[in-house]
Amino acid sequence: MAIQKVALLGADGNLGPSVLSALLSHNFTVTVLKRASSTSPSTYPSGVSVIKIHDSFAVESVTEALRGQDAVITTVRGKGPQTDLQHRIALACVAAGVQRFIPSDFGSVDSSSQWTMDLVPLYKNKTDARNYAAELAEQNQAFSWTSLVCGHFFDWSLDFLHIYPQRRSMDILDSGEQKWSASTLFRIGEATARILLHPDETKNKIIYVQSFCVTQNEVIKAFERATGKEWERVEYEAKQYEVEEKRKADAGDAGAVENLIWMLGALDADWRGKENFAMGLLGLEDEDLDEAVRKVVEEKGLV
Repeated sequence: MAIQKVALLGADGNLGPSVLSALLSHNFTVTVLKRASSTSPSTYPSGVSVIKIHDSFAVESVTEALRGQDAVITTVRGKGPQTDLQHRIALACVAAGVQRFIPSDFGSVDSSSQWTMDLVPLYKNKTDARNYAAELAEQNQAFSWTSLVCGHFFDWSLDFLHIYPQRRSMDILDSGEQKWSASTLFRIGEATARILLHPDETKNKIIYVQSFCVTQNEVIKAFERATGKEWERVEYEAKQYEVEEKRKADAGDAGAVENLIWMLGALDADWRGKENFAMGLLGLEDEDLDEAVRKVVEEKGLV
């Protein structure tokens, strides 16, 4: 059955606006879900409706909000208490007769990777939410799920990617020649919308997409071309870096957790060989790295 009506939770976050824009560009009918206490402005394009739900997001309340929807997408950050929120939304989808649930995966790295789960417990939460949706799908044939794994958000935070334009430097792991998949926010939003345009082919799967698959060396050279200046390479031996950052992360250092995610996204994120690498299926082509970097440089006022 075709998907037309889509509910989106997290429309005001880092990724939500790109997903909302893509859904509207493909003529989906969109309802934004918000907590009753939310103070973010509901200034969405014409035709987008808003439903506010009690802050508890109890299954019964969410179920009522979702009645009549064909799909639900969540782009809230999937950690801590949000894991239970994902469970409740999935359960409400089943109760409301929703066909497709896209949880907050959108991984910088593959949450199904054992290396990832061992280093960063956050991704165990993502895996748990996906596994719960899979269990519900096995028990309810009318319900299904899709997770989207996209690599690092390339144009979200340069600091997160260990790219430091103010001092014209970038951190490099080992030789800097390992290929890794990354996606712009536009690409992630577009891929999410196109999943719903291919409901049968994407049913109950982890789907992998990218804007490009690059090396750290290629990225720093692209920034040098875009800024017209030479950049410094700050080199780290990857295994030693992993050990040191894991020790700090285990001691409660949140910054070290982000460093480990950056490392994994640079060393264990080449999606091209994945079984469900879906660029062809979704009709997507690689973006141009130089163009993406130039846009980032211009938007952030780096020239």
